[in-house]
Amino acid sequence: MKKKMYAQVFCMILIVGFTNQVLAQHGCTVKLPAISKEYTGGCKKGLANGKGFAKGVDSYKGQFSKGLPHGKGTYTWADGTTFKGKWVNGIRDGKGTLIYKVAGKDSVVTGYWKGNDYLGEKIVLPYKVDRKYNVTRYSINKASEANNVIRIKLFKSGHYNSDIEGLSLIYDSGEKYELGNMIGIQNIIFPISVKVSFRTWNYLHTSQYDVILEFTINEPGTWDVTIGN
Repeated sequence: MKKKMYAQVFCMILIVGFTNQVLAQHGCTVKLPAISKEYTGGCKKGLANGKGFAKGVDSYKGQFSKGLPHGKGTYTWADGTTFKGKWVNGIRDGKGTLIYKVAGKDSVVTGYWKGNDYLGEKIVLPYKVDRKYNVTRYSINKASEANNVIRIKLFKSGHYNSDIEGLSLIYDSGEKYELGNMIGIQNIIFPISVKVSFRTWNYLHTSQYDVILEFTINEPGTWDVTIGN
């Protein structure tokens, strides 16, 4: 009798589980039209979520979030082209590998994508510091997308540094300009490499020391650079 009861309970669990799975797939939406015909996998609030497989004209197997490929996954187009890598909101974004046919042979592109655009084999940072010497603190911030200008300010103990001698500004693009306590470079063609060097006094004003900051900026725009001691 007990064996029969256990068997009935087990069958009910299987039926309920299968029913829930079927309902989840039928009531689960994939937002990309090209892969929205069929879907199996995780579902949350009526949208594909977690691991899953979706197909239509194209197909995708991997992670989903809010109905879109999001995370790691492999997308296969109707012509056989595949992309295996990182997705963000249905768009290639991050490291991945694209494989497509050229004259019947596989052509492989590996590297980084941003907004579906290929950036290259390595990530190019907006800027990088190549060298710093006797620099207590610094900041390099992009203020806007316009103008192609670098604005440089020198500080000491939180105030404008007026104890500067031998200021040198070396750069490989643009023109130097000065405005009040600020020096800068305008009409820049990016990327640009810059070296700022000068001598300044210590806190007690008993000796001088050299300060050097070398940096490269890759992205066009208006940039603010501060150097503090």
